[in-house]
Amino acid sequence: MAKKAAKNTVVNSKNSISKSTNNHRTRFTLYNLAGKEKAYYLVDKVNLQINAEISEKAVAHSIIIIDRSGSMSYDIAALKDTLIKLLTLDEYINFQLVITLISYSSKKDVTCHFQRVPIQEVMKQNSPYLEEIKKITATYLTCISQGMQMAKSLIKKEELTAITLHSDGYANDSSPSAEAKALLEICEELKSMDVFVNTIAYSNASDFKLLSKIANTVSGVCIKAGDVKEVYNAIYSTSKLLGGAVAPAMEETLAADYSYQVFFSRSANKINGTNQTLKIFGIKPEDDGVIYKYKQISQDAYEQLKDVAIAQNDESVYVFAKANLAEGNLNTAKYAIASTFNATLTERHAKALTNQEIANFAQDIEIALFYPNILHEHEILDKVKVNNRISLLELIKIFEEYRSNIIINLKHLQDNYQRKGIKRVNGVRDENGNLVKPWLTTEYIDIGEYVGMGGFEINHNTATINMLVSRKVKLVKSDDKTPIIEVAGLLVNDLAAFNNYTIVSDGEVNVKSLKVKISNKKAFDLLKKAGILETDKFDFKSEYTINLENLPLVSFDERYSSIDDLFYELAQIKVLCSILSAHLKEESDVFLPEQLDELKKHYLSKNLYINFPTTNEYTDIQEAVANGTVDLRVSYKIDIGSKDILNFGKLHSANKFLDRMYQVYDKETGEIFVKPTFEMALNENIAFRHKQLSSRTKITRVDDLMKLIFDDFLGLEDNQIVAAILSKIGADSLIRVLHNPVSKEETITAFTAANKKLEKYAEKIYREKISPLVFYIGSTGLLPDEMSAKAMTAEELALLYPNLQFSAYEQEGTFFEVGESIISVYAQTEYYSKKITVGVEE
Repeated sequence: MAKKAAKNTVVNSKNSISKSTNNHRTRFTLYNLAGKEKAYYLVDKVNLQINAEISEKAVAHSIIIIDRSGSMSYDIAALKDTLIKLLTLDEYINFQLVITLISYSSKKDVTCHFQRVPIQEVMKQNSPYLEEIKKITATYLTCISQGMQMAKSLIKKEELTAITLHSDGYANDSSPSAEAKALLEICEELKSMDVFVNTIAYSNASDFKLLSKIANTVSGVCIKAGDVKEVYNAIYSTSKLLGGAVAPAMEETLAADYSYQVFFSRSANKINGTNQTLKIFGIKPEDDGVIYKYKQISQDAYEQLKDVAIAQNDESVYVFAKANLAEGNLNTAKYAIASTFNATLTERHAKALTNQEIANFAQDIEIALFYPNILHEHEILDKVKVNNRISLLELIKIFEEYRSNIIINLKHLQDNYQRKGIKRVNGVRDENGNLVKPWLTTEYIDIGEYVGMGGFEINHNTATINMLVSRKVKLVKSDDKTPIIEVAGLLVNDLAAFNNYTIVSDGEVNVKSLKVKISNKKAFDLLKKAGILETDKFDFKSEYTINLENLPLVSFDERYSSIDDLFYELAQIKVLCSILSAHLKEESDVFLPEQLDELKKHYLSKNLYINFPTTNEYTDIQEAVANGTVDLRVSYKIDIGSKDILNFGKLHSANKFLDRMYQVYDKETGEIFVKPTFEMALNENIAFRHKQLSSRTKITRVDDLMKLIFDDFLGLEDNQIVAAILSKIGADSLIRVLHNPVSKEETITAFTAANKKLEKYAEKIYREKISPLVFYIGSTGLLPDEMSAKAMTAEELALLYPNLQFSAYEQEGTFFEVGESIISVYAQTEYYSKKITVGVEE
């Protein structure tokens, strides 16, 4: 027979945590990563004392909610074993604690395995409750809110309750937006009850940001658990807390002239912050605790507080960073850590943007707070650590200006280059996976040690800079190396081949140094003034080493213009480009069809670019990963969009949209073409009309945008959109062609000219306004100061703008609402070849 359980106790009544009189004031400056002042804060530190009087309370209730969605398939057995071990601990024998176990998967697939069972009953050998745990299996999608809703329904008034919520992924059923809305509503209701919620983000795929926000809202803590042992520790610490005396909830209001407050308890491992009333719950009477209250003040007021100590590398600044991080204020959290002058944490987490990076950031702040001795191992300076050298982006502008006067040591570049993508080889695979090589290959004509400085391109949606090096080649037969001199009436013995070298990859310098020769003294003087060259002597015969790895990627003083209206301007251009390109797929304004066939046979495009078919070098990518020739890296995508369309990737191709919304038919016979394409439109007697859509076809904002342009282009409506776009880029000749039918040859010429102008205009917008911003965000992990915005999850964004559609990758992203635009940041895992390969283009 078990011993009689001791009664769980709580302190006497609500609001019994009293403030001590020894309030302490400090102040600090919030700096950005360039070391510039952003804001000034006065901080009141309020020490807390708990009333020693306690009264008995009958019971404490632990509600454990576990994730049994399909993604838990490989871990569910270990999790069940862990729960059984946890719930059969001998030390629970004297706990007056009741247990509820809930598991969830898809919507309407939530199970309460047992509820309000005394822990001693669960502990018994072969108890039906332990058998119930053993039956749990992983299934389907993730609907967290139903588990939380069920838990809420089981909470009794005046009874201490702790909810431990476990998740290994993202809430996605019925939708991320519905889940986020439901969870936040439940959390608001729980704030008025005697309950706190601890969350466990199990695995790197967990939605740490959402779980962290839940815990912060309902006076809990969020644990990033890498394995089931850490899950065990998290649930155990909650149960142990409930088995002793627990203080009741305290609510602390925030005066109107204060902007923020944070509760911090080192002994309870708890940090909760808010800009509203603060709820403190789930701590023991003997726990320490302070409340930091933050008042943002002017610079003049700050400087007049001579009697208030300046405290930069202070606990109050670290907890300010941690609480803001939990609330999604990413820039503020990073600036706060920079303002502690902790160079170690600043360098380690300055670029954190993704869920996993933010989880690591939060963990490191907690380690610094809960184990302050660890700070002795950190580099603490007397100011923000800033690299004031010329930025790599500025250096590249010099390279571009003087590219005809600088040559690069190609062998040095190739010997020290790390490929950032999967190695591809020329050819195709047959049905047996064997490589069939092209009947032609190329041989380099320029075989010297140096090549010309390449052109530079910033990627449209990653913090990546590529250098495109052009080299002269000739076509030869693969078997006997016989040169190909003439194709389709053209000489092809002096063609250009292009090799892409990734200088910066996803915000990391990939080429550590370049060895160059400089033929222009002005270029030399500029590079010398920039601190790039180590000698004052100009010698066109000498080779200079330009080190790139210690340069800042961007200047924090750079200003970025508004991106409002750019998305719709570019979207319209991209749609019109897609229509024109679809018409011109097999057409040329220079060559006859027979010539195009001849060029294609010799792997030449109609622009005379070499275009060999390529395939993955590895027949088994997993085997390549296993033997170390291939590895995985994370690539960060940064997109701009609107409040209706998340990014340009949502736009349909021209032919796909044509088939989706229109019928293409022969005007004479009435025949409707089953798989219509715009190539047909160049033939006579072809006409277009709207398709009768199925009731199952869901019309989106993408459809609305594209239909206006298509209707206008096809002459079904006069929306004046196409004419406005073409006038803007100076392609009036196409406007005349669209309104006055001409010959096929004239149409192709007009389409080709307009398409080139559209692409040039779009590229100018990217080069001047979008790519620099993308590069800044991807290489710093920050929005520019003039675009200050709160980081949001997909769920939070979808609540505001339900028309947005998210891919699986995007659901795990971070989003910023900037004016009328949405900036998205999300991670994708990509393979890359680790073996250095000389002379092969990326």
